[in-house]
Amino acid sequence: MDKAPVRRVVRGKPVAGPKNFHRDVKGFLDRIDEASVEGWAFDANAPHEKLKLRVLIDGVVIDVVSCDRPRDDVAGLKLPDTQVGFFYTIPLLYQDGMRHVLQFATVEGVRITLASRSGMAMPELHFCLTRQSYIEGCMDGLVDGLIQGWALNIDRRGKFKSGGVKILVCVGGVPVAELVADQYRGDVAEALQADGACGFSFSPPSELRSGRRLVLSFYGMPGRHELRNSPIEVTFPGDTERQRIQTLITRADELFTYAYHLRRELLAALPGERYMLNDYVFWTKKSLPLASARAIAKYGAMPKAAPLVSILCPVYKPDIGEFLTAIDSVCGQSYTNWELILVDDGSKDQGLTDTIERLMAHEPRIKCFVLRDNAGISGATNKALKSAKGQFIGFFDHDDVLEPCAVEIMVRAQHATGAKLLYSDEDKIDRMGGLSEPHFKPDFNYRFLLELNYICHFVMIETATARKIGVLNSLFDGAQDHDFLLRATEILAPSEIHHVAEVLYHWRKSATSSAAWGPAKPNAGHAGQLAVSAHLNRRQLNAHVKKRGELTCYQVNWEPPAEIRKQTGISILIPFRDHVEQTRACVDAIRKYTKDVNYEIILLDNWSTGGAAEAFCVEQANLPMTQVIRIAQPFNFSLMNNIGAKQARHEFLLFMNNDVFVKNPDWLKIMLNECLMNDRVAAVGAKLLYPNGTIQHAGVVLGVGGVADHAFRGQPGNTPGYVMRAMVAQEISAVTAACMLVRKVAFDEVAGFDETDLAVAFNDVDLCMKLTSAGWQIIYAADVVLEHQESMSRGSDLNESKISRFMLENKVMQLRYQAVLPNDPFYNQHFSREGGVYRELRVLEP
Repeated sequence: MDKAPVRRVVRGKPVAGPKNFHRDVKGFLDRIDEASVEGWAFDANAPHEKLKLRVLIDGVVIDVVSCDRPRDDVAGLKLPDTQVGFFYTIPLLYQDGMRHVLQFATVEGVRITLASRSGMAMPELHFCLTRQSYIEGCMDGLVDGLIQGWALNIDRRGKFKSGGVKILVCVGGVPVAELVADQYRGDVAEALQADGACGFSFSPPSELRSGRRLVLSFYGMPGRHELRNSPIEVTFPGDTERQRIQTLITRADELFTYAYHLRRELLAALPGERYMLNDYVFWTKKSLPLASARAIAKYGAMPKAAPLVSILCPVYKPDIGEFLTAIDSVCGQSYTNWELILVDDGSKDQGLTDTIERLMAHEPRIKCFVLRDNAGISGATNKALKSAKGQFIGFFDHDDVLEPCAVEIMVRAQHATGAKLLYSDEDKIDRMGGLSEPHFKPDFNYRFLLELNYICHFVMIETATARKIGVLNSLFDGAQDHDFLLRATEILAPSEIHHVAEVLYHWRKSATSSAAWGPAKPNAGHAGQLAVSAHLNRRQLNAHVKKRGELTCYQVNWEPPAEIRKQTGISILIPFRDHVEQTRACVDAIRKYTKDVNYEIILLDNWSTGGAAEAFCVEQANLPMTQVIRIAQPFNFSLMNNIGAKQARHEFLLFMNNDVFVKNPDWLKIMLNECLMNDRVAAVGAKLLYPNGTIQHAGVVLGVGGVADHAFRGQPGNTPGYVMRAMVAQEISAVTAACMLVRKVAFDEVAGFDETDLAVAFNDVDLCMKLTSAGWQIIYAADVVLEHQESMSRGSDLNESKISRFMLENKVMQLRYQAVLPNDPFYNQHFSREGGVYRELRVLEP
């Protein structure tokens, strides 16, 4: 793309800007009406220059105004001309009946003070504007230990039903807290056809909790409109009662009594500070300030020679307020050895050009290149990459925001790990600077990356490696970063890609950003599909890739050579005791629906009694490719399956409960193909649904509730889950043996199931952990969906007669894997290990 010699850019190279100088801004604010302000301002040190001012509301850069309107009343100041006026209309977003603060600053970020008709200097202007609307809301009461509700601002003309309502919490008429109703409530959105970001939750502070009955009133502001079902009455235990509850919790653990459920109930009766995922904004206030200290504790010292980090930022017609906020976040980095390379991608906006020039004059670490025509995000980024002088580069969008410690933590992590590509966690930022929708990511997960660009932001990569990968490909614009990351995996080992588990990047939500909603960039999904297909073609891996609806995630259907699948067989092992009709229905469904796979069925009869059971075993044993093995011993899941595995004829084993039912003809082929296409995959699990269609199993998460828990249990079967984790295939730490395909050579390598210490519970988790410790991979195949009528044949693990055994096996796992269980690499460290899989957060102390 040709470069134009626009302003200070000559032949595509930046030229040093004017020498930095001090601004002496003179100005006057002479009109403040219902929704606008008017005045004039100029720089006494540069009166010929048309001054531009940042507009800040509540400390957030909202816009930039030019002081170029005619003002005949300043003629007496003897300026070069009288075009020094400005006019600004307050956005509707801030006409919400609440008090806000308006401020002005130079483009470089220096706050200014304007005079007013009152004769007073005004460094800031307070205002309160109200739209023609009313508030409607409702309290839900105590949910998951938090007081929850929702509120909407409803336009009387029917034009909007928006969230973001300010909520005032009072005790005895005295305010104790102010909340914002901006948490997602899909039920309200569907019922009222309204903005879903209208929910809120409240956990009373500790000073209000201690041994007292609270009556809490909730009001929508402004106007102090009390919400329906308010007030809410809550009783908290006193010190004596708190101590008694804590003693009961400890004793419950020690005595192996119904600890799993009892402890959760007692903890619910002993409220503490808890952060649900929809309570993220409160979590950030506690956790984000600790990120640097956590990084120091985890990664250690910085390198003695601080490497230069080049931050690449393509720029195209940005919202000027959001652009300046982005630049401020780079200039405010605690790590100082950086350069910011801006590439104006043919914006042809003189105001933007002037703004960038002033920024460069103020901050010499900022460079800019201007492209004559719009080259697209790939072309603009490639120009920046070519010009980068740093040892590392970071990718940055023109309206996003970095945490102040972002680059420092990434450099510290790189120095400690030697990684060549690093990525962090991220969240979304709105127009008012509010944070939401955190993406707490897993450690590097190649199978997940094929179906979703979960890495996204913030990425820092060794510059030499980036140039070896090659330039961004404009054919994939909209998913150019996904293509780049996939190409990175082609030359980097997994150990050279490191996940920094801290929220360091705030992705801007706007009408044209895919951060706000998928359809904002409709071509991104198609581009991503092409990028994944191209990557698999380069790796000579046969697969059909298709989009999942309108989402920017994909379904990879492996297509191994037909002759290889025909030569491969699977032994399906099904333990049962009595329940003949259920077991018959299980095997009949397998025979009816399973296609294109060679298999045998091995029925493991665990001491069934009665004539019906005997007749069933004789009937099944006479069917082709079917074995029946009688095991006359007390129930021991591990022992039965180990016995069956020794009798298996094939190189793959499928462990399956007799209360699991198949309907999809491709179920077994999909599971087998995961292994045939990757010889390091040892086990594959399926999505299991309860008979009512809700999820029973969508992968296993380690460390939750002590040992492990199922992800997304109880959620609708078609839910995408947290960041698509229930919907797409991915590598995980463990899957349930209610339906688990295992490579027999791997099973034998780790000595199968533990039939001594884990006869009933956690034997599948233990097997998976032995496999991963040996270097094998576990895959959750989300597109294999089966029905599971869990524990119908022998009852629940957690009834009174089995508590002692369950808790003993629980303790075996905790002792065996005490260093591993709390650190599931595929379950982010910021999620709580107490419960609430993918729903509850914790604040990690350094």
